[in-house]
Amino acid sequence: MDVLRAIHKIATTKKINADGVPSASLAILQDGKIAALNITNGKEDTDTIYQACSISKAITAVAVAKLIDDGHFSYDTLVVQHLPQSTIDCIIDAKTAPLMQHVTVRMLVSHTSGLSQHGFPGYAGDVPSAEDILAGRAPSNTPRVHFLTYPGAQYSYSGGGFVVLQLFLEQVMKLPFADLMQNVVLGPLEMTRSRYSDTVLPPGEKNHAMAHYTAYVEANAPYHIFRELAAAGLWTTPSDLLRAVEAVQMSLHAPNGFLKQSTAKEMLTKVTSANTERALALGWASDGSGFGHTGSNEPGYMCYAFGSHGGLVNAKDDSVLQIPAGYAFAVMTSSSYGLDVIKPILSALLYVKGWPRVVSLPGHFMEDDFVPYPAVEGTPVEHGWQEWVGCWGDEWRLVEVDGVPRWSFKDFEAAALVPAAAPVKALRDRVTEHVFVVDGLESSVRLTKADGERVIELMQAERRVLKQTNAA
Repeated sequence: MDVLRAIHKIATTKKINADGVPSASLAILQDGKIAALNITNGKEDTDTIYQACSISKAITAVAVAKLIDDGHFSYDTLVVQHLPQSTIDCIIDAKTAPLMQHVTVRMLVSHTSGLSQHGFPGYAGDVPSAEDILAGRAPSNTPRVHFLTYPGAQYSYSGGGFVVLQLFLEQVMKLPFADLMQNVVLGPLEMTRSRYSDTVLPPGEKNHAMAHYTAYVEANAPYHIFRELAAAGLWTTPSDLLRAVEAVQMSLHAPNGFLKQSTAKEMLTKVTSANTERALALGWASDGSGFGHTGSNEPGYMCYAFGSHGGLVNAKDDSVLQIPAGYAFAVMTSSSYGLDVIKPILSALLYVKGWPRVVSLPGHFMEDDFVPYPAVEGTPVEHGWQEWVGCWGDEWRLVEVDGVPRWSFKDFEAAALVPAAAPVKALRDRVTEHVFVVDGLESSVRLTKADGERVIELMQAERRVLKQTNAA
C-alpha cells in the first residue's frame, strides 16, 4: 500500500532504532483490505506476534458484547450472582462487603466498579492464580484488589476489575478464559495469529517479538507471563487487531454484523455517569471520531489501535477526527520506549493521508506532547510561515535566512527548521498551520493561532505556548 511505503520513508528503521525501538509493526484497514508493514532491525515480519497489553481489555469487551447478544447475561448483570464466594472474599472486608452486591458487568468493562489496581507488571517466574492476585497473596506482585470508592461513582481505570471480569466469564461459560476467547472472538473472526496465554509460548511458536529495553538491548526476560488474561494477556498482530476492529465497525453499520447493531453502539458509547472527560465506553476509549485503546506491558511492549465509527456515537463530543467510516490502524512495538515511536508514526499517517490535526485520538492519545518525525528530505516549505517571523516569549526568535525558517534560543546560533510529518488544521482567512522540526534536536514548533492571534507552540517534553513580543 502506498500509504505504508510513504510512512516507511518517514519512520525509517534508523529513526525508530535511535528512539529505542527495535521493531514497530503496523497495519492499516481501508476499503475492507488490511495492509501491513514491519519496520525492524531484526527478523520480525507482519506475522510476528506481540503482546497486546491493555488492548487485551478491548478484545475482551468484544467477547462480553457477543455473549450478551447470545443471551448469557447483560451489561447490568450483578457479578456476585456468578462468582464463587472464594473470589468475593479476596476483595471484600466487613466494611465493603455490601458494595460488592452492586457491581455489574457494565461497571467492570467501563472502569467504574470502584475497584483498585490500575495495571500489572506480569511474571518472569512463579505465576500466581487469579484469586491470589485479587487477594494480593504470594507470589502475586501487586497489592490486594479492593474498593477505592462506591460502585458506579466515578471512572477509575482498573485492571483489577478485569481480573474479576475474567473469573466471572469463566464461571458463566464453564470454560478457561483462553478457550472462551478462542471460541467467542478469535476463532470466528479468523484471528489466526492471536491467543490469550498465561503460560510460556509453545515451542512451535518461534515468530514472536522479544521485549527490549532499547533497540539493541533485550530485556532480562524475553516476555512476562500474565495470569491477568482479560487485562493484559493477548498475543497478536496489528492485522489481527484490525480484524476485530473491522468486525465492530461492520456491526455498527449493518444489521447482520458480528454484534447486534444496538450492542455495538452501546459498547462504544462513553459512560457519562463516570463524570470525567477521560471516561471510557464499555472496554474502549471512544469519542466523536472513533474508538481505540492503548497498551503497555513490562518489560517492553507498547501498542495502540484505532477504528473510525463515522460519528455514530458520542456525537456531542468535540474531538472529531475527519477519518472516513471503516478506516482503522494499529501499531505494536517491542520496547519500553514504544510510545516515542508510535506517536510520530501515527502523526505521519495523518500527514500522509492529508487529514487535519485534532487535539487527540480516543483515549487522549497523541495529545500535543510529542515531537513528530521530519518529513522526507527535500520536502518544500509551504508558503505563509513568514507571518510568524519575530521574537517570541522572552528568549525565542523565528528568523528568515536565505528564504529558510530558522529558530533560535537566547544567543545560540539559529537552527534550520525542516517540515514535519505532522497534520495541520486550517485557520481562518485561508491560512494554514505550519509544523517544523528543529534540525538536529528533538524539538518542534507549530505556527498557529489562538483566539485570533498568532502564537507558536513549542513541543519538547511538554507543549509551551509562546506569544509574540515584537517583530524581528
